[in-house]
Amino acid sequence: MPAAAPLLLLLAILWWPLVLPLAPSHLQSPPTFITLNGSRLNHLLLDTHSGHVYVGAVNVLFHLSPDLQLLSWGKTGPKLDSPDCLPPIDPTDCTQAETTDNTNKLLLLEEVKEREPLSLIVCGTVLQGICEKRSLENVSQVLYKTDNPVDTQYVAANDPRVSTVGVVVEQKGVLLMLVGRGYTSKGPGGVPPITMRRLTPVARHSAPAFSHEELGKLVVGSYSEYNNHFVKAFSHNNYVYFVFSRRDVWGKREYRTYVSRLCAGDPNFYSYVEVPLSCGEGYNLAQAAVLGYHREQPMLFVAMAMGQASTPTPTDRSALCVYKVEELDKALHGAQLLCYTQEGKDANNKEKAYIEYEVSSNCLKLPQDSLNEYPCGGEHTPSPIASAIALEATPAFTWTPLITAVTTATEVGHTIVLLGDKNGRLHKVFLHANGTGTKYDTVEVDAESPINADLLLDFTKQNVYVLTERKVTKLHVAQCEKHLDCHSCLSNRDPYCGWCSLEGRCTRKMDCARHAQPHHWIWSYSRERQCVSIESLHPSIQSREEQTQVQTLIPDHLMSFAHICFFVDHVSVRMALKFGDVTISHTNITFYDCKAVGRLNATSPCMACVNSMWPCHWCVKDELCTHDKSCPRQHVIYNSRVSVGPLISPRALPSPDHSHFVCACEQEQSSPRGPDSCPCVWALQSFPLVPVGFDTELSLQGKNLDIFEVMLICRLSSHPIHCAGVNMLALTFHVQLYDCSVGQSDCSQCRAVAANYGCVWCADETPSCVYNQSCTSGTMDTCPPPLITEVEPLTGPLEGGILLTIQGSNLGQSFQDIKAGVTVAGVTCTPLPEAYHISNSIVCELQASANVTAGPVVITVRGSEKGESPQTFSYQNPQLSRIVPEKGPLAGGTMLTVHGSQLLTGQRTEQRSDQITGLNEVSDTRLICRTSHSNQTGRVPVKVVFGKAERLLDSVLYSYMEDPVITDATPMESFYGYHERKCSRRCSSAYVSFCFQIQELCTNVTSERMICKSPAVEPKSRIVRVWFEMDNVHIDFPTIKNKPFTYHPNPDLFQLNSESRGTPIRFKPGGVLAVEGKGLTLAMSREEVVARLGDKECDVKTLDNTHLYCEPPEEQPLALDDSDLPTLKVLMGSLPFDLGPVQYDNDLHSAVPLAAQIGLAAGAAVVVLIVLVIILMYRRKSKQALRDYKKVLVQLETLEINVGDQCRKEFTDLMTEMMDLSSDVGGPGIPFLDYRTYAERVFFPGQKGAPLSQNLDLPDSRRQTVEQGLGQLNNLLNNRLFLIRFIHTLEAQQSFSQRDRGYVASLLTMALHDKLEYFTDVMKTLLGDLMQQYVAKNPKLMLRRTETVVEKMLTNWMSICLYSFLKVAEHVAGEPLYKLYRAIKYQVDKGPVDAVTGKAKRTLNDSHLLREDIDYCSFLFLSQTLTVLVKSGVEVQPCPVKVLDSDTITQVKDKILDQIYKGAPYSQRPAADSLDLEWRSGQAGHLTLSDDDVTAIVQGRWKRINTLQHYKVPDEATVALIPRSQKTPMLEGEEEEGLRLWHLVKPSEDPEIPKHRKSSMRERERAKAIPEIYLTRLLSMKGTLQKFVDDVFVAILSRKRPPPIAVRFFFDFLDDMAEKHGIDDPETVHIWKTNSLPLRFWVNILKNPQFVFDVQVTDSVDAVLSVIAQTFIDSCTTSEHKVGRDSPVNKLLYAREIPRYKQLVERYYSDIHNAVSGCYQEMNSTLTELSGMNSLVALHELYKYINKYYDQIIMSLEEDAAGQKMQLAYRLQQVAALVENKVTDL
Repeated sequence: MPAAAPLLLLLAILWWPLVLPLAPSHLQSPPTFITLNGSRLNHLLLDTHSGHVYVGAVNVLFHLSPDLQLLSWGKTGPKLDSPDCLPPIDPTDCTQAETTDNTNKLLLLEEVKEREPLSLIVCGTVLQGICEKRSLENVSQVLYKTDNPVDTQYVAANDPRVSTVGVVVEQKGVLLMLVGRGYTSKGPGGVPPITMRRLTPVARHSAPAFSHEELGKLVVGSYSEYNNHFVKAFSHNNYVYFVFSRRDVWGKREYRTYVSRLCAGDPNFYSYVEVPLSCGEGYNLAQAAVLGYHREQPMLFVAMAMGQASTPTPTDRSALCVYKVEELDKALHGAQLLCYTQEGKDANNKEKAYIEYEVSSNCLKLPQDSLNEYPCGGEHTPSPIASAIALEATPAFTWTPLITAVTTATEVGHTIVLLGDKNGRLHKVFLHANGTGTKYDTVEVDAESPINADLLLDFTKQNVYVLTERKVTKLHVAQCEKHLDCHSCLSNRDPYCGWCSLEGRCTRKMDCARHAQPHHWIWSYSRERQCVSIESLHPSIQSREEQTQVQTLIPDHLMSFAHICFFVDHVSVRMALKFGDVTISHTNITFYDCKAVGRLNATSPCMACVNSMWPCHWCVKDELCTHDKSCPRQHVIYNSRVSVGPLISPRALPSPDHSHFVCACEQEQSSPRGPDSCPCVWALQSFPLVPVGFDTELSLQGKNLDIFEVMLICRLSSHPIHCAGVNMLALTFHVQLYDCSVGQSDCSQCRAVAANYGCVWCADETPSCVYNQSCTSGTMDTCPPPLITEVEPLTGPLEGGILLTIQGSNLGQSFQDIKAGVTVAGVTCTPLPEAYHISNSIVCELQASANVTAGPVVITVRGSEKGESPQTFSYQNPQLSRIVPEKGPLAGGTMLTVHGSQLLTGQRTEQRSDQITGLNEVSDTRLICRTSHSNQTGRVPVKVVFGKAERLLDSVLYSYMEDPVITDATPMESFYGYHERKCSRRCSSAYVSFCFQIQELCTNVTSERMICKSPAVEPKSRIVRVWFEMDNVHIDFPTIKNKPFTYHPNPDLFQLNSESRGTPIRFKPGGVLAVEGKGLTLAMSREEVVARLGDKECDVKTLDNTHLYCEPPEEQPLALDDSDLPTLKVLMGSLPFDLGPVQYDNDLHSAVPLAAQIGLAAGAAVVVLIVLVIILMYRRKSKQALRDYKKVLVQLETLEINVGDQCRKEFTDLMTEMMDLSSDVGGPGIPFLDYRTYAERVFFPGQKGAPLSQNLDLPDSRRQTVEQGLGQLNNLLNNRLFLIRFIHTLEAQQSFSQRDRGYVASLLTMALHDKLEYFTDVMKTLLGDLMQQYVAKNPKLMLRRTETVVEKMLTNWMSICLYSFLKVAEHVAGEPLYKLYRAIKYQVDKGPVDAVTGKAKRTLNDSHLLREDIDYCSFLFLSQTLTVLVKSGVEVQPCPVKVLDSDTITQVKDKILDQIYKGAPYSQRPAADSLDLEWRSGQAGHLTLSDDDVTAIVQGRWKRINTLQHYKVPDEATVALIPRSQKTPMLEGEEEEGLRLWHLVKPSEDPEIPKHRKSSMRERERAKAIPEIYLTRLLSMKGTLQKFVDDVFVAILSRKRPPPIAVRFFFDFLDDMAEKHGIDDPETVHIWKTNSLPLRFWVNILKNPQFVFDVQVTDSVDAVLSVIAQTFIDSCTTSEHKVGRDSPVNKLLYAREIPRYKQLVERYYSDIHNAVSGCYQEMNSTLTELSGMNSLVALHELYKYINKYYDQIIMSLEEDAAGQKMQLAYRLQQVAALVENKVTDL
């Protein structure tokens, strides 16, 4: 990518304004803190590997360095959200959604032990608490998030006030996160309080990241009742612990604190157990907790608060309680043991352990070793377990106000507890061995905020990070170094600190080198904490050159110190007891060292020696200071304070700074003494400036030099000048050598030199700056005029403000010379004094000009002529015209081009573009820069600054847009060469970049799509990273589709002529060119390959892994080069292949001999003659056929018109009826069955007296015993091993029929209905076993029939899970299904229906089609229904009913009841057989109508059922339904009398047509000869019902809403099973899904609507439903739907619609496959109606099968090793003994 460095530079420039205001003002002085204004801080996290700190806040994440410098930050909110809506949020669906702050609830590291962490886990309150992963290096980079989460991915609480805790553990190489969260009243219900979640998707599981699907969760009966307030979660010794408080539901309903524990690898939470904590009197609410160590034992430190009168609100009274983890585990283990083996009771039969959370489980009496055998529980063990006995502790420390945070540290075996309170103070408490605590220090961290519970020590354990609402503070846990003496160190009572005696400092114990030796490190809490001291010393004064014994007195307990005397080289020293360089103790004693005294004054050692307070004397000639009073070479100058004889006391004058002495000239005595007698030289009397090249005399000033007979020698060796006396008197003086010609290149510079140097501008042939004494030709008094050599820049804005740099010579001798003498184009330019360089450089600030002008730069130096620049400076007026582009992402980084004129105004000509801060390129008409990051979207103006001139582009605003998002990228692989990749996104401009600077620009960029070529890489390169880079937005390829981008080896195409390279191959026009190769489809599709033959394209037809086939043009193309033949060139991506030349085979055939031509002509003539004869014969026949065809065509057209008219009429009538029906839907109009009846009809189809409606029929004397046995059987069925062995054993028995398999499966469904998840898990296991059998045979046959127990279990499971889809979502599936049934019934009833055969005129089933032409008339009845009130003379209003005169009396009664009880359940209306139909005419004319009476017509052995036509009932007659009279004749017994009944058609015989309604003979013959002509009735019926059939299919297979959870879950399971068994045939998986859902459930419901609705399905309606169900079956198959003239009529009927339905099915399956994995968490909430189901009856029925195959089941259980451990056979024997007193081996 070009300009990568400027990109990084720009980012740095943009970040610093953000960072600087946040940085602390005094980083060096503790405590270090950073104030993060604007965001409330929620959580603090420390990465112990890097030391970096992460802070979770409201809407923001911060990433800090160990010293709290801001490294990165990222936004997490606010977002459009509502706690009442499920994500993704659509404002149209969720009208209450609003912009909501995202409070951080979880902040964890995704890390494996002893490895560097992988990512940062962040969970907030918005979008139902979903989580995401972010980069540890840059928290603004999101590594994983889900845009369409499922309910199992809701992790954190969606309320900021509700607690959420979490911990990450590793089990078998898989990272898991266990989360505890409180109850929230809003949002999705049923989120368990504790869940286990997988952090990364696993290949064998379909569950996404952060989902708890197929993992453990704490099942709770009442979520609001068990509202746990979680405080802490931590792992220890392969266990995970949770600390929380809640109301004690089991006891006194007071709020208490609990600790729960479960095995870290327990995916089912069988090991869950909890115990309450007790802390003193009334401290009952945990506020913070941490796992620490005390006396090398793991301890749980809990900050408790006293609650307010049975509420969860804490008071200000708080305490610290400490619990041994060993005792905690012992209490938890004891509760488990009691619940496993003693039914939760102790020896006194008092309940000490119980089952919590309202779960249907009980403590058991298992073998005593059960807990050892199953330390983490099992399917047969009870859970969740709670202890009734609290773990007690005495408060170690109490405090007011409230303690809000706690952490611990261990220092050399001692425990220090750090406590934070709600007033923002941090307290340091030392925990003694007896468990009591002592506060020794308090630090005020933040007076405006409480201390957050996240109180963390860094990895060195020397600093603690403290979090408050607005800032993060880093404090030292100990500040020993601030105590400078032993007393202050020990009196502070800091357990971290002690006095290191031999090092003389206050340190931590491990920082003291000899801390292990007694008394070397003195601790403030030890018994003996006396500091080391010296009590006495003798003698008190001593010269270091004399040896003398020194006596010291030290306390007895400190005698173990090895002490020595050490003297410092100073005139005044002390005698110290030292170890090394460290003073242990000292006393006020002085030692002296005369040699050291002499060295105190390097320039006057004599004066220092004889003037000291010690008896030191100066040996002049030896230059020695000694305590002796004689010198080796005589001449001693005695100390002024020592008496040697009667001498005059000398006088010395100290210098003002007391660093040396000044000689005062006094008359010397015979014995010189004092500093006045010392020889000295104190000054250089002459001038110290020495010009180079001239002899200079130096004069010195001193006294008492006659002692040496001095001859002073001075040597000039550059400088300094060194003068030395003959008699060892060394003197050093500094002088300055200078050369006037160096650095003074012109007159102004020379004259600017200070006058004391004597430099002048000499007017020689070559003027130069020299020393005045060396200039012989005279000096120049004035300098030449200024010379300007360069001016930059040469342009400037009218407003001025830019800095102008002027280079040249003689530009003044001082700033005052040119202060007012600079003009630019006639405008004053103000020089800057700090930038002025004498004579050669002036920097001035350009002033404003009124007009656009130009001119030279003029400088006037005071006292000289003007100087004018050769360049011309121009005042310009830059203008901005437009920007490109006009929008970009919030992340910034967009290359913004600003167009305009004179944009180089104020720019330096030699300046490169990368020198312009923030700019990438500048020219006179445009400038290019990168946009910065923005915090919000919107339109902002663009401003360019030229000095003081600002140009604002008002006409066009730059728009900050949301960062682009890539939703899809395909393909996911490429050759090492180039390859095109397409992606869907929202972006402006982008390119894809690879790890090592290999990149390609993307093309064809739109707001939804762009095409990017994959960069070419070296073969066999290791691809580290692939990402898209769109300005500053970086999106890694794996984050788009959760799969990496893959490179494959380049394809290889072989030459067309492989035998002779370069030789053309011959090609015959009309064929295809075949090219061989290898690896052609590894990363390439046919559409991406381009083949060209010469100048024309060769159309690629087929591409497989080894062959490419292309079709060249019909005529040979032209060659692209100078050759004669075209060559075939193939381009695969950007990989070109030249495959050799091609020559078209266009050779003409040789001439045919003349004889052959004559023979061919004669033969052709004969053939033509024969053809003509045939044509004449054919034409004659065809004319006859054409006439017949036209007749049939006219008939068909007439028929088609009639059918169309009839369809329109029927459809109009039907829609009118359906509109009436729609008004009933939504209320009581849809008679749904209650769940119990629905389950009974599905589980036990066709059975009356099913177990669902039965009661357990037992004598009272046996009832309690049997029910106890059935309860134990229920526990056994809840054991997975028992249940699976039980089913397999039954299926292995030959006498166990298919009917028995279905019956047992339904009984198991009833028995396990309350534990649907367990039932589902067992069903999956059994399906896995079944799949194993079919995979070895033919996997496509699996689930085709219901031949096994598990297949019937699957049917029942689907029926249970989809009941809510039918009833609760009635407007989704139930309503269209009911409307279809009503439409069918309405249409069937409008036409005649044979009451005997069930055939109807209006049907879809050809086998139930009434193929005869039955004449009938439609009547309108005014019916009256006489209810019980009729007997008292009360009648209801007349009700019009449409009937047919061909209807039997029973059919008429049914139609009347349908109309009167429209919308009412069928079971609640009277039966037709219980009523009589009475025809009323006038006041007294009442005639009871019946299907059979004495007026019935009998012809031979046939008897016809009476109809309205038989009774000649007229139209609009009045009839009434009355209670049936017992004297009414019935039809029973007719068959026994030898008479056969018929209604409309006699079976297998021609119908008797009434004479007055006979059709013409021709029509009757046609009907008899062609009965299929009535098949058009099927078409009419189909057209009328088509809309309703479509509505049902669309409702079932709808893509507009998520599919049912059960369907998603089971389809994902089938996909996983296929992947597990290596089945990659999509047709097989499609068949499995079809067999499990459409054929197993929907077809059953379509054919039997009475399973769902309280309706009656007649045979004629059932025949229509069967055709529709078969159509649905055909739509779900993968085989091609081929039809022909021999195909069944039913298949022909929907031949056109089935392909469309197939597409619906395929898209439905595909959407489920591509969607996020489903789950079944919500199923429990949909089955609350089932609480009344009689499971005892089901268990009793199941026991009958156990009793029948008792021996086989017992044998199977005893053969299983795991079953033996669980004693399953023994437990079954107990059941048998209780249920039927069976004699067992107990």
